[in-house]
Amino acid sequence: MKKNYCQNVIKELDSEFDTHMFIEKFILIYEKEYVELLYSHIDSKNGIFRAAHSVIGKFLSVNSSLLKIEKTDRAESENIKNYNNENQNWRKI
Repeated sequence: MKKNYCQNVIKELDSEFDTHMFIEKFILIYEKEYVELLYSHIDSKNGIFRAAHSVIGKFLSVNSSLLKIEKTDRAESENIKNYNNENQNWRKI
């Protein structure tokens, strides 16, 4: 993940968003990079999408101050595979 990619995605999101929303917007803006990220986890035992999305979530968390976002609560929302699961909510600061 590159910081400037994340900053560009965050600019396009509302002031409050969740990780699933971030991923959806990331796919729209950086489709090639997303596919490369998925492919880098092709041999993941826990699933390609789960592994790639975990990288994204961890990047947001570790770099939250640089990205000017903060964690709020956790809640369920629909992921790109149309399943509801828990993920992190964020707020721009």
